Amino acid sequence: MLEKFGRAMREPASKRLWAPQFECASRERIRDIQDEKLAAMLPYLYEHSPFYRAKFKAAKLKPADLRTLADLPKFPVTTKDEMARDVAAHRPWGTYTPIDDRTWRERGWMIFSTSGTTATPRSFRYTALDAELWARTSARALYAMGVRAGESALTCTNYNPHVFFWSIHHAFNLMKVAVVPGGVPTERRLQMIDLYRPTILVATPSYSLHLAGAMREAGGDPAASSITKIICGGEPASGIASTRRRIEETWNAELHDVYGCTEAVPAGWAFTCREGLKRDPIATHVQEDLQIWELVDPDTFEPVPPGARGLTVVTNLNSEGSPQLRFLVGDFATFDYGKCACGRTFARARGGFNGRADDMLNIRGLKLFPSVIEEIVRGFDALGNEFQIVLETEGVMDAFTIVVETSVPVGETYANELRVRLEAEVIRQCELRPRIHLSAPGTLPRTEFKARRVIDRRRTL
Repeated sequence: MLEKFGRAMREPASKRLWAPQFECASRERIRDIQDEKLAAMLPYLYEHSPFYRAKFKAAKLKPADLRTLADLPKFPVTTKDEMARDVAAHRPWGTYTPIDDRTWRERGWMIFSTSGTTATPRSFRYTALDAELWARTSARALYAMGVRAGESALTCTNYNPHVFFWSIHHAFNLMKVAVVPGGVPTERRLQMIDLYRPTILVATPSYSLHLAGAMREAGGDPAASSITKIICGGEPASGIASTRRRIEETWNAELHDVYGCTEAVPAGWAFTCREGLKRDPIATHVQEDLQIWELVDPDTFEPVPPGARGLTVVTNLNSEGSPQLRFLVGDFATFDYGKCACGRTFARARGGFNGRADDMLNIRGLKLFPSVIEEIVRGFDALGNEFQIVLETEGVMDAFTIVVETSVPVGETYANELRVRLEAEVIRQCELRPRIHLSAPGTLPRTEFKARRVIDRRRTL
């Protein structure tokens, strides 16, 4: 089944669309494709994954009981914690994927693991067929961003076992986009931009801003560089308006980003399209012929009504190595099923995916997402790109401090004014009074992968 659908995506079909038969399919056709793939995937998962076989039996279900999308809610949501317990009991791989040692020896491709930011790192063995699927489905998303053959891309990564950069690398290879492998220090990457003049920069949002700052310190101007497109992953970007604006203005380039996860969306990730960048709020396409996307209530895990906000749950129909069933990715989103200006009919997450339930903070009884603080901080031109939220316990109360760099050194009078303005904006939007600590430029840690924004030192009372 995977090869059947994969063959239709080896190369672009037109100047605008890579695979219009899928990307512009009717809602009925999308459902038919999902049902067809689901009917092949469920018996495969049941037969080869002890983890899922046990979940089927516990729910008193068999694969034949899930005949259509309407039947999916009968099966319980799959969580990261379940997988972590499975790994602890069956080291090192767990039993949640269908790949056994024999399959791995015969057609293994590469091992990937989760970052471990929200649970115990889990490892996944992907096959040679997965490598082909990653290239084709990721190329399809990049094509929607306006990436074309003849361009070149600098990938700012050390090529670690995280999925985003690998899938994008193989997609570039398929698309005839030359890759400048940037697994080198920042100073060398700046030299690469100057020497090789790549048109595309691939990085996390935080690192793209750090690289721009380093270029300025070296006497260069990011806005005058060869970069015309920036493709981000690992952190929210396009859905946070102030971050999107800051990156685009800094580089004088289009910002696109992708959304996925190692467990169930390692390729064929959700993506922004070029035409959609002109809309507000930005919307992120989910590739529904490759995955089944649901939104569920954060407390009950029951499906939410159409148009309502819920947590992302995904069933992956696009992998031999990791076809997960109803996996809780866990980001808040609202789906729009209307046709996009680009002509694609895939559902879109309005405003992107910005608030992961695992990241939500409870401070003095109020709920706060770090992405809200990012939106506020990045809206101040006088503040730098890096910030941290520090939580501590004082007596029986939570102490909430925002540590943020200034964009340039400032005097104490102006620093006091900034503290007052930032505090007032946080109180207005979050109903929480923070302490504000301003740091000199370059004092907070930088990373080329996911930035660590929250330092929680609270003790349990």
